[in-house]
Amino acid sequence: MAKATGAKGTRSRITAAKPAIRKAAAIAEAVDAPLPPPFPRPRGMSADAGVEISEDAFPELDAVAAIQRGLHAYNQEMGGNYDREPVTLLARAPDGTARGGLLGLTFWGWLFIDWLWLSRDLRGKGVGSELLLRAEAIARERGCAHAYTDTFSFQAPDFWLQNGYAEFGRLDGMPAGHARIWFRKAL
Repeated sequence: MAKATGAKGTRSRITAAKPAIRKAAAIAEAVDAPLPPPFPRPRGMSADAGVEISEDAFPELDAVAAIQRGLHAYNQEMGGNYDREPVTLLARAPDGTARGGLLGLTFWGWLFIDWLWLSRDLRGKGVGSELLLRAEAIARERGCAHAYTDTFSFQAPDFWLQNGYAEFGRLDGMPAGHARIWFRKAL
């Protein structure tokens, strides 16, 4: 195998491993033995790093919080103070029932719109645009100059275009037959 050095070394190691994998597959087929993993385990991970990697479908809250705190600390070290603040706007029926709303965050001079949802009977009546206008006003008050969001092609991407947002990214086939789309707007 080729000696690995840096990112290019990884590619060389993988490229060099392909003939070895084909040879191992031919031998395994001949003797009906299981195939080895296609690539060597990355160095510096798992046992080599003194940690055990495991799947956890129901992680403890302190484990989740440790990941969040660690990433937030690193992000602030690299990008400066976030001043992360939530933006929560609700559309309520007269009886107080939530019929829709907008959930987002402001940080680093941006408004991120995470969720915007309305019950079917409220759609197309300007409520979504009003929620969006109010969120943008809150963001401007907090010093934000830009906003962004992502949505799916089946979630009314035209709504974002009609409200002054421009598409800047698309991931086709997520989910199959649809796309995930990213939008942005200068405030």
